[in-house]
Amino acid sequence: MNTVLMLDALICGAICARLILYRRRGADHRPLASAIAYLLIVAAGVIPLRALFGLPHPVSVAQLILNAVLCLAVFSVRGNVVDLFRCSDAFAESRWMRILRRKSWF
Repeated sequence: MNTVLMLDALICGAICARLILYRRRGADHRPLASAIAYLLIVAAGVIPLRALFGLPHPVSVAQLILNAVLCLAVFSVRGNVVDLFRCSDAFAESRWMRILRRKSWF
């Protein structure tokens, strides 16, 4: 198996594990943030499973770099998806932050 493929599988596995192991510790539940986290877990979790079962998937160095940056970002916010979209004070009330902070959709 190719080195880039293995590195990509390890990085995506780390992203998946960190998001799965996120602990809210009393924070509010946000449905859209949970849905985004779920999609990231599924998308990142497919890559190591494909590598584990020997199913090839095309991976380039550019994709590896993007996944590595996403992995660093996820670990820097300790798996909190809402914090991935948090901006500085000047942009704290952006449309995306208002949507992500919503507690209820009904």
